[in-house]
Amino acid sequence: MTTKNLLQTLILGLALSSCGDDDNTTQTTQDLQLNISGLESLGDDFVYEGWLIVDGVPKSTGRFQDPELKKQAVNIIDLNAATSFVLSIEPAQETGQELIDPAPTKLFKADFNGNTAPIAFGTINSTFADITSAKDQISGDFFLRTPTDDTGGVNNMNDEAGVWFGTPGTMPPAASLELPVLDAASGWTYEGWAVVNGVPYSTGTFLDPKMADDNAETSEFKGTVNSGPPIPGEDFINNLASTSFPSTGADLRNSTIVISIEPVPDNNAKPFLLKPLVGDSETETAPSKYEFKENLKSFPTGTINR
Repeated sequence: MTTKNLLQTLILGLALSSCGDDDNTTQTTQDLQLNISGLESLGDDFVYEGWLIVDGVPKSTGRFQDPELKKQAVNIIDLNAATSFVLSIEPAQETGQELIDPAPTKLFKADFNGNTAPIAFGTINSTFADITSAKDQISGDFFLRTPTDDTGGVNNMNDEAGVWFGTPGTMPPAASLELPVLDAASGWTYEGWAVVNGVPYSTGTFLDPKMADDNAETSEFKGTVNSGPPIPGEDFINNLASTSFPSTGADLRNSTIVISIEPVPDNNAKPFLLKPLVGDSETETAPSKYEFKENLKSFPTGTINR
């Protein structure tokens, strides 16, 4: 064999060897498909984070802020071995151990059946399970009244400036919200809202829907501190500085009233995407009452696919 032919043979052998190596290259990542409808932006301080559950151990699939995100590249071995996918809400600025352990605020869990995992709430949070499975039993009333603004027991005739989540007609008004009690360790709390001219104003947070707001003992605008009822709600008439209503006073007639489920901590000035109860007020104040409507369509839906 001539030197020229030997050189050509060596070059061909190297080329074939190179092709063989490419064919045998092991794929290390694969796209996890996120087919989720109903997520919302969390703002600058919080992010979503996905987790694969492998042999009972959570393994992060990555953090994201875009609620429209459709895929994440993940370790293929973990993906094939995963039994579930969990979506949590995390502070944007985290370090150390926090990056490898999901926060208590887990939004949903999806269990794989083959390559598809339908989004479910009941498998990760008993409260969400109670809410989503008891669709027809989620209910409540609210009414417009300003009991903390009464002088000497006399109504000051500005009842359009307060909202309370209960049923008027008794003293004190009866609690009416039919929602499960939340566990403080769950990472979630209820929050009431009055949406006036498109702007939401918080009435406060609570874990027990049949008890006064969490800060009722220190607020003169709610709870029994200043003759308020022992149920969630707030008088806005004396609290204009914190709600930024016009100086003429709050008017909650013809407004939308919302009960949301909020992550903790939370610094967003609008209701979170989970809004199990929504209702509209009209022009009448107490003793008239208004009915909340179940709003479970606000909960995210979809599937996770591998």
